[in-house]
Formats: sequence, C-alpha cells, structure tokens
Amino acid sequence: MTSSPPQDPLVCLCAPVPESVVLAARASGVRDVPALRRPTAASTGWGDCLTDLEELLNE
Repeated sequence: MTSSPPQDPLVCLCAPVPESVVLAARASGVRDVPALRRPTAASTGWGDCLTDLEELLNE
C-alpha cells in the first residue's frame, strides 16, 4: 500500500509551516523570507527550507 502525498505539505519542518501558509502570505503581499519569518517563524531553525520558501514567494 502506498501513501498519497499530503494535501498541504510542510515547507518548513522546524517551525512547522505548511505550503498553504506561505501561499497565503504571498497573496497578502509578502515577497521575501525575512517578511515571512515575522508571522510564521519559517526558516528560523535549520534553514534547509530557505530555497523552497523563496521559490514559493516568487512564483
């Protein structure tokens, strides 16, 4: 039995921040990771998600 991918995958594991939160922030005008960190704490731990966050914010 295979598992299906999550509907709202975590982009940042240490915070944890799902993709939907990043996309909602982008929709409200957030365009860079420092601005995303304030409300979500994304990319404040390990930082492995930095590239993924930047890509989502700049799509």
